[in-house]
Amino acid sequence: MAGIKDIAKITGLSLATISRVFNESPLVSKKTREIVLKASKKLDYQPNLMASALRSGKSKIIGIIIPELSNPFFSSIINGIEQKANEANYSIIIAQSHESKEKEIKAIQSFIQSKVDGVLLSFTEQTIALNIIKRLNSYNIPVVFFDRTHQLKNTNQIGFDNYKGAFLATEHLINQGCKNIIHIVGNLKMEIHKERKKGYVSALQDYGSFYNEETSIVHLNMNELADSKTIQNLCNDSENPTDGIFAHGDESALYILNILKKIQIDVPKDVKLIGFGNTNFSSLVQPKLSTIDQRNSEMGKLSACMLLEILNSEKLISPKTEILSPKLIIRESSLSQ
Repeated sequence: MAGIKDIAKITGLSLATISRVFNESPLVSKKTREIVLKASKKLDYQPNLMASALRSGKSKIIGIIIPELSNPFFSSIINGIEQKANEANYSIIIAQSHESKEKEIKAIQSFIQSKVDGVLLSFTEQTIALNIIKRLNSYNIPVVFFDRTHQLKNTNQIGFDNYKGAFLATEHLINQGCKNIIHIVGNLKMEIHKERKKGYVSALQDYGSFYNEETSIVHLNMNELADSKTIQNLCNDSENPTDGIFAHGDESALYILNILKKIQIDVPKDVKLIGFGNTNFSSLVQPKLSTIDQRNSEMGKLSACMLLEILNSEKLISPKTEILSPKLIIRESSLSQ
């Protein structure tokens, strides 16, 4: 296996100069850097990143914790993070919490042991945020929270205006002539779903539309037989049939769309449907799904940029919060015939 001594023999440069190249020292000229990198490629030399981290005090690694990588929303965010991290010559490590506080804590401990430079984190529904902040602060590891932010003061966050997004989605259904719009809610223990519910209710109230807490807010249990019966009863109500559905997420909207097809309720003729997230599949299903664009990739890029700014700053940066605004994406599933 080739080492820096072999590179020194080929290039005629000192070991110290070669080390500076791999440690990205600003003292090395562009020409010298190119000579060393060309020789290292020829010899298939692989730098010892751990040793380099010990010397420089930086691992050039960012740890990311998300609830579920299989969720298209989070995979889009990861793509945005990875793009910005790669541009800055950082690597990423991804951990999944699977909505478990214990797994989230284990992931943080693993990141600490791996000496990551910083952490990007989207909370679980069980997270006690202050405990995480204190733990990472004790190791001088900066953290940026994204999507699920807990509205903490003096923390770095990239959030999304869930209230406004829900308002826009509901308002759109009202403008399409819907008289009885139900909201398929997510986990109301989580702030993002509380805000979406508030936005939905506010839109109905502002427009004087029908709202009943018992019938307008619907919890599905992901049992297709039971959920089909619930939706069928709502849509076939003789006095006030449901003609609009706002789902808390695109995956939920797709699940509902398939149920409506099975019980032979036409979308959008009989019921208009809108999701939340603008995930990749939302424009591929039939009918194409109207949704709220959460600007997933942009959220990832902004999160990475905020963390990189902290890591590369020579002075202390004051914590800040950025909130992304939603965009209504209108497709076939919600349009009047």
